[in-house]
Amino acid sequence: MKKPSSSKIFQELVKETSYKDKDYTKLISLTNMTFFLGAGFSKSWDLKYPNGQELFSLDREDMSDDFTDFLLSIGYSDLKSIGFNEFKEIAYQISMQKKYPSLRRRYIDEYNLQIIENEISSIITKRFNKLIPLNYIENASKKLELEKSPNQNQKNIVSFFSWLESHTTGDTDQIPEGLRINFITTNYDFLIESILDETLGSDDTHLIYAYRGFTPKSTNKAKTPTTIHRHWLVQNLIKLNGGFEIFGSDEKGFNVDYTNKTARELNRNAPILILPNREQDYTGKYFQTIFPKAVRTLQETKILVIVGYSIPDEDALIRLLLRQFAEENVDGTEKVIFFIDLMNEEEQIRKLESVFPYHKMARRRYNIIPFKGTFNDWINEIMALNSNV
Repeated sequence: MKKPSSSKIFQELVKETSYKDKDYTKLISLTNMTFFLGAGFSKSWDLKYPNGQELFSLDREDMSDDFTDFLLSIGYSDLKSIGFNEFKEIAYQISMQKKYPSLRRRYIDEYNLQIIENEISSIITKRFNKLIPLNYIENASKKLELEKSPNQNQKNIVSFFSWLESHTTGDTDQIPEGLRINFITTNYDFLIESILDETLGSDDTHLIYAYRGFTPKSTNKAKTPTTIHRHWLVQNLIKLNGGFEIFGSDEKGFNVDYTNKTARELNRNAPILILPNREQDYTGKYFQTIFPKAVRTLQETKILVIVGYSIPDEDALIRLLLRQFAEENVDGTEKVIFFIDLMNEEEQIRKLESVFPYHKMARRRYNIIPFKGTFNDWINEIMALNSNV
């Protein structure tokens, strides 16, 4: 008997966990589905979205005077360009000097380290906008907007998430039930939020429903829409590496601001970005705040969909985070992982077994469903199945 395809299994799971076409007098158990998104997800929307190699390889014109002064102080003399590996070494030196004061150079202290870190985040924000401009919220709008003339792949991505949204809740008594969609991402950009805003229609915004793992002091320079989320309405949207819209507050805490900033504003207060590093530095307040929320989201997740993230060996802490989806062998027996990637299915299984090693011992009892192809390929298959129903 032919094994059903990844897309068919996914479509059936959505139907099974949805509140639609069910007896409305009976409670439909809440099923959490979490999308774990890497750079490949953004590239599925537009190839101009950069990966790490593209974003963190700096040209001379990207570098500010303060940054070049710092590079000269730590021994870099050829400043025509900085490659990705060099960038990771520079970030590593900064993080080690922050962590171990005795390693600081003669004229380095915690305050100019803060200035340099802010400067680098400003540089990366400007470089990203040079590669593909961010879709900032305009003053007259409260929503993130996508391309005015989307191509067919982009239309299909929006249609896919609109279809999922249509299955998410049908309650009338404020009890959470049916399917709930959450997002954990390593990306800095606004793409997933923009897609969510598009699926919600013209009068609604993800800002009301998305819990970021922290409650911002302000949102787009105004009062945050909600301080305490209601469980029957909320979804998690957690950015592991920070984002171009997340800023430190003058008081303790963070602000979310999707409006455009001038170069002067960025130089004064750049967004919170966790930068790639030889020894990834997750000691900052932002990550310490959102990490427990990401853990709980994964622990409560029944269906995990990994898109555009290749589970690299060097991402030790992120791999440990993914492990929380099914910490022990018993945890994985009633859960499902979909892995969408260009690597072949055998390599996908090997990657996942390096995170969930007990899968090797009882492979048939675990629901790991690989798909070799792009995210566009996968959702196109799903939408084609839906059109034939």
